[in-house]
Amino acid sequence: MLAHAQLLSTDPSAGSTVASISSVTLVFSEPVTPAGFGIRVYAPDGEEVAGQVVQHGSVLSAPVVGIQPGTYVVLWQVFASDTHPSRGAFAFSFGTTSANPYAGLLDQASSGTSTPLGIGLQALARWVHFIGFALVFGLVAYGIRSGRLITVGIFLLIAAEPLSLIAQLASLSFDSDTALAVLGSPFGRILGLRLGAALLAWTLIATDRGWPVLVVGGAMALLDGFTAHAIPNVPLVGQLLVAIHVGAMGLWVGGLVGYVRRPDPRFVRLAIATFGTAAATGVVLALVHTEWATKLLTTDYGHALLVKIAIVAVAALLAVLARRRTELVVAITAIAAATLVASLPPPL
Repeated sequence: MLAHAQLLSTDPSAGSTVASISSVTLVFSEPVTPAGFGIRVYAPDGEEVAGQVVQHGSVLSAPVVGIQPGTYVVLWQVFASDTHPSRGAFAFSFGTTSANPYAGLLDQASSGTSTPLGIGLQALARWVHFIGFALVFGLVAYGIRSGRLITVGIFLLIAAEPLSLIAQLASLSFDSDTALAVLGSPFGRILGLRLGAALLAWTLIATDRGWPVLVVGGAMALLDGFTAHAIPNVPLVGQLLVAIHVGAMGLWVGGLVGYVRRPDPRFVRLAIATFGTAAATGVVLALVHTEWATKLLTTDYGHALLVKIAIVAVAALLAVLARRRTELVVAITAIAAATLVASLPPPL
């Protein structure tokens, strides 16, 4: 699937009582990488008894030492191939059930494959990043080469990266091992590259030449695509479509900002091209990730997608009516809905 890694099965199975135990094995929906500790196993007395985690494709396992009768709590956290974090917890018993000081981990709220806080911060970080993208590259494409709004956009692009790091840790756990694992993961490398691209765009703005800045914008859109949900069995196509989608949305929203500040009749052609491209790529991605719309009404991902579609439809109507200021407000809201869609796992 190459989206958010979802736990398919465990050995021992969740809630089971076993007569012997030598290791804990987890099977995921796609290849994963341990995020920090990867697997922790807490014995009935609270002692951590998991050994070194071993990863083979979509399977993670850890030996268990110092076995004693009672209930064990397993905490796991991983990265998917597209850098999205996943975590969870379950319990099993050896011989007999018992209390466990870490049983509270089993009651943690979850949203998709992350915590509600993690999902919320991921969406916020993406929203800040996309607004910054629109203000910088959309305004430059419109013909505005400098000004306070572009400076604000650069600031948002830079600020989005530490916020993304905090969101990743909130989706996993706040500890030094996890932080180092996040920074050393593909997510960390993309974070660094996007931060570098934002600083490069800031430098190029001073040259008063638009095309070098837009080249950086294209590279940043491609980096955004690498963190997006892939299309099953079609490598890189989903990421490329997301890059085009992100770029088109940014140019559309940034162009709207430019038009509100400095109206130009030529904006209509830019709006038709960018909005049309964003809508077309969005439809393809929506159909693929909801199994041709069969899971629009039955999943959280589908529900968020329906909200986004409704908001974009309102924006399209406002565009036809030439209500540009209101269209801009709705467009910014549409970006917020899009960031939530990007943060939730699509249906398996």
